[in-house]
Amino acid sequence: MAYSSSLFPSPFFSTDSSLFEVEVTRDEFHSFHKIDRDLFTRLVFVLKRDMNQSSQVIAFLLVVEQLGFARNLVACLVSSQDMLIDAVANEVGVCLSILYNQNYSSFVLLNHNNNDEVVIPFLKGVTNSNLTLSYIIQYRDTILVRVTKNLNDVCNRAFDDIYEKGYKEQRLALERAKVIEEMKKIRLGAPQQTPTRFSVQHQTPSWRNVQQQIPRRSNVQQRTSIRSSVRRSTPLNVSAPQEWVPSPAVEEKAKASVTETKGADNKEDEEEVTPADDRTVFLTFSKGYPISESEVRVHFTRKFGEVIESIVMQEVQENEQPLFARMVLKMEYASKIEEIVTPMNKNKFTIDGKHVCVRKFFPDPSSSHV
Repeated sequence: MAYSSSLFPSPFFSTDSSLFEVEVTRDEFHSFHKIDRDLFTRLVFVLKRDMNQSSQVIAFLLVVEQLGFARNLVACLVSSQDMLIDAVANEVGVCLSILYNQNYSSFVLLNHNNNDEVVIPFLKGVTNSNLTLSYIIQYRDTILVRVTKNLNDVCNRAFDDIYEKGYKEQRLALERAKVIEEMKKIRLGAPQQTPTRFSVQHQTPSWRNVQQQIPRRSNVQQRTSIRSSVRRSTPLNVSAPQEWVPSPAVEEKAKASVTETKGADNKEDEEEVTPADDRTVFLTFSKGYPISESEVRVHFTRKFGEVIESIVMQEVQENEQPLFARMVLKMEYASKIEEIVTPMNKNKFTIDGKHVCVRKFFPDPSSSHV
């Protein structure tokens, strides 16, 4: 695949544009934007950020470079640690929300008193305090036009193969989530008790029970069987093997072993179980930006792994949008809740360009959240 790019007209040659078109191959275009591709790849596959929002982040960073606020900003971020890249991407997400939603800019100014040190400290640092929230709001239309142009002219062309790989992984994650949901439905439809070592031991007969269940043969039958086996396989002057009977000491040791195992199983059964409320995350969504349950599940599964036990969305009418939900983590991943909500007990994620605020769930006995 080749891309066409018109050269600037020269005073020494004809200005016919058809004579000054050069073909740029797909590989050459990818090579030219290698740094942009590297940063985009880290955002999507390492930091597990949304693909569409990540391409918008790159487009915005290119605008910052083009306006002269920070030269080689993308190259500097590529050589930085993942934590810094994630923090800058979060700040760019706030700037993009201001660009795409005029009401959001009022929300930011109202809640943070236009404090750039709180909202965009890293962007302010890399631009020597020249890029501010006031500047973004003042030149909102101009910046938005530049971001859109970078998306169309650079990102969509430079990241085409990365998009394909990302969408493939996204489809696999969705399919995996659907299969897990179907498995849960089957399990709920046909409940079965999960066997423990304790229950298995009660169901498995001991060696003494097995001996009692096998009918003893008469002495004549035993002697006949021994003679036939001796004739077939035992040489002369070698006696047939005698039946082994455990000694009282062996019996006592076996009983002690069973008792010890029972005690260990009882101890496991008595272990403290983390209540569902203590491993539940409360999510709130922005009005006018609907998010489905599957989008939430795919995003958090890609970012934190198979940690979700269930998601309960707000019950609304068919034409209404859920504004909040509860996400319950699996018992073995209860500790992940600290990573999701952070020690500040609040965090913000971007799912397909839509903001989701999360915090730890605290049940209210007087009302129901969902």
